[in-house]
Amino acid sequence: MNKLNVMTFCAFAMTAVALYLLNDYPFLPPWAIFITWACFFHMDGGVNRNQAFIATITHLGLGALAAWLSAIALLNNPFTNELGTEMWGPILIGVVIAALSRMGTMPRFCVTPAIIYGYASVFAFASMPGNFSLDKLLSLSFGNAVITIVFCHFLGASAGYLNVLLIEWLSGISWLRRVQG
Repeated sequence: MNKLNVMTFCAFAMTAVALYLLNDYPFLPPWAIFITWACFFHMDGGVNRNQAFIATITHLGLGALAAWLSAIALLNNPFTNELGTEMWGPILIGVVIAALSRMGTMPRFCVTPAIIYGYASVFAFASMPGNFSLDKLLSLSFGNAVITIVFCHFLGASAGYLNVLLIEWLSGISWLRRVQG
């Protein structure tokens, strides 16, 4: 079996197992795990899994933290007039996204899209009915967008790491080489 077939089999098997296991945890959004899993490979997980794991967690984590703080700031709008109320969100988020993009010049956070994936993930989760409130955002529960999304980021990066290990293991099994030959 060639490496492409091994990778295809691993993608199928791990996706099926992950989705099956997630059925028991409906508060964990599968999309957040799969975005992170893909990001792990975007960060060179197939080449350097240890570096990719750390980079995925730090980039997505930074974005998630920034989004969580942005959400709290949005809910604490200091303006009372109509123009201030309408402009608060777009200007606040624009400033935060600009700052996160600028952080892309730092070697530690050089993959700006990954930071934005983390940012968008928190807002995607918070936009689900009932999740965009100070009570939820400040709770120590899986109703808190940052807790849930950061946990999903850890699960997704771990799934990517396990995916690489499984590919390497199956690619190295001698009986697979005999089947090829």
